[in-house]
Amino acid sequence: MPPSSRVTVGATIRVPADAYRFGKGPLTLWITEVLSVGRFEGALWAELRGHEVNPDGTLRIRQRFAFVRVDRAVAVEVPSR
Repeated sequence: MPPSSRVTVGATIRVPADAYRFGKGPLTLWITEVLSVGRFEGALWAELRGHEVNPDGTLRIRQRFAFVRVDRAVAVEVPSR
């Protein structure tokens, strides 16, 4: 799967802590909006809005923003979604 196709509306991605801003620990995000995609510090990054996915597969109610390094994002399946 090409890296850019991982960051589309409706996709759920997982990124390690060192591949996104701003937060702590790995991030699992269900994407509701792709605000922009562009080069930053020599890599392709995406500004995303979405909902964090809890370990049990449920979504957190509050939306969040994340600036994600596209080549480090991995598409994941969430059983309860």
